[in-house]
Amino acid sequence: MTRLISNAVATSGNCLKTMPKDIILAIACFPLLLSETVFIPTASALDGKELYQLCSSFPLNSQCKDYEVPIPLDNRSGKKADCIFKNNEKETRGICKIDVTEKGITIYQETGKKLEIINDKKSTRTIQIQPTSVSKIEYREDEKANVEGKIVNTILFGVAGLLFTPNQKISEIQINYTLTTSQDTSQEQQNVDSLRIFVGRGTGREMRSQLEKITGLRAEII
Repeated sequence: MTRLISNAVATSGNCLKTMPKDIILAIACFPLLLSETVFIPTASALDGKELYQLCSSFPLNSQCKDYEVPIPLDNRSGKKADCIFKNNEKETRGICKIDVTEKGITIYQETGKKLEIINDKKSTRTIQIQPTSVSKIEYREDEKANVEGKIVNTILFGVAGLLFTPNQKISEIQINYTLTTSQDTSQEQQNVDSLRIFVGRGTGREMRSQLEKITGLRAEII
């Protein structure tokens, strides 16, 4: 019996010697793989960075059910602008991006504090406006001091650079839109909100044309 066991051990040893090293390594690591698959940390065990990495790569993971992945403005589509939202007499200002398509108007606005997990940038909230909810479009063209240009040109060319730097030509667009909100099961309230956009002149004219096309409204020039 002892001889049979010894022969079996010797045979298995010879087999391992003839096996490729990759296969031997895989056999050795297999129990470790099993132990790795058994342990799955819960969402509460993950810190902010780990949860961000998990849900950015696997948004359908069960741990990401109520988690919103922060997305910086640079990663959003659309034209960059300064935005002022007015809702129930309360104004919210911030840098934003506007994306106008046939389906509607999508605004991405920076919100909250800078987050380390997205390289010290702010996350963004999404506001969607349906073309049928727009009641009025106002458009005006203006100029404002090109502060950044003046600073750069003053450094490069001195007083002459400051004096001859032209103002920045801008467009201001205001969109009035109506959202229906349910107060209770038997009553609905119509809230008229507005969005003011400040962009470069060329971008403003293009956006005005797009808004008129999708809403069927004529912008009022003010």
